[in-house]
Amino acid sequence: MTMEFKFNSTVFRNTVEDQKRLYGDKYDSNKSYPELTGTISIPKAQLPVFIEYLHWALRTELKTDSYLNDVVIPVKISGWQKESKNGKKFLSLAYSPDYKTMMAAREAKEASELAPPAPTVQEAADNLAKGTAGTVVQTQQDDIF
Repeated sequence: MTMEFKFNSTVFRNTVEDQKRLYGDKYDSNKSYPELTGTISIPKAQLPVFIEYLHWALRTELKTDSYLNDVVIPVKISGWQKESKNGKKFLSLAYSPDYKTMMAAREAKEASELAPPAPTVQEAADNLAKGTAGTVVQTQQDDIF
């Protein structure tokens, strides 16, 4: 149970020429376009580990982001400025679990594995019947009139 994932993204600065090329016929010089765009690449093999991290992190004490007005799961980002083979500079970003959150998520998962499984409805009914020897008890109600 590692919960340790790692995937990357790249972010490029967009010139007007880049935006025209990216948007093609839909390009409108009157619109505002992002100055930076990129793509995050999550390898298929990393998806189960990433999802496990998110799943168990939700069961920990998380902080609320005041801007988003919601509870958030932190993911660590590291970045490097690089240059492509054709000389275009870009930002390379790597994503990994937030260490404290990952440790808390591991604890939550381990605790759930130690807890006995919750009984099914049928098991609960069987236990009740066994405990009462199958006797149904009706309470005495006084007539209020």
